[in-house]
Amino acid sequence: MPIGVRREQVLDAALRLISEHGYGSASMEAIAREADLAKPVVYKAYPGLGPLLQALLQREEERAFSTLSEVMLRPTDADPIGILLSWLDRLAHAVVDNPGPWRLILIPPDETPALVREHVQAGRELALQLLGSLIGEVVDRRASHVPIDQELFAHVILAAAEHLGRLLLRDPDNYPPDRLVAFAASVLNPLQLTPRTTELKTNPTPESIIHD
Repeated sequence: MPIGVRREQVLDAALRLISEHGYGSASMEAIAREADLAKPVVYKAYPGLGPLLQALLQREEERAFSTLSEVMLRPTDADPIGILLSWLDRLAHAVVDNPGPWRLILIPPDETPALVREHVQAGRELALQLLGSLIGEVVDRRASHVPIDQELFAHVILAAAEHLGRLLLRDPDNYPPDRLVAFAASVLNPLQLTPRTTELKTNPTPESIIHD
């Protein structure tokens, strides 16, 4: 059988094992049993567990994030808060529709090998850049002059999205996508964008800051 087909079999077996039992269950021997292949065949496909996990993460991230990439392709005048909510909505439904890949990404870091943590962190840094760009637009368009730390805001949104993703994986009946997206909307909509006035307030009172 072509080596490309064997590699897909091996990766599929590894995904099943990790999704059901965690990273601790994934050894070359266990993957060979799961794939119903001789261990030398698995080693021919991948020389060790590290390269195998790297290939698995790359494949599953490409599949998972392809469903989200279109959301970021937007007109320059689009509402960034609407884009954030659309991104969260698509993410929530992607987790429910195909939970396997997301378990690889969203499993708590202390349960994952160092190689996996490094790979996931690289993806997280990219997500932070995209979120930071959107949040910069939110801040630029706000009518309020109360400062927002854009970097921390991006971290908060990403951490919340990851936690909500774990809730979806663990208890989708109690935390369906519509409930999570409605909550996100209730948090983000108070930042509803209005044209930013160029006239700054001098000596603002506490009441005016709260109102803003």
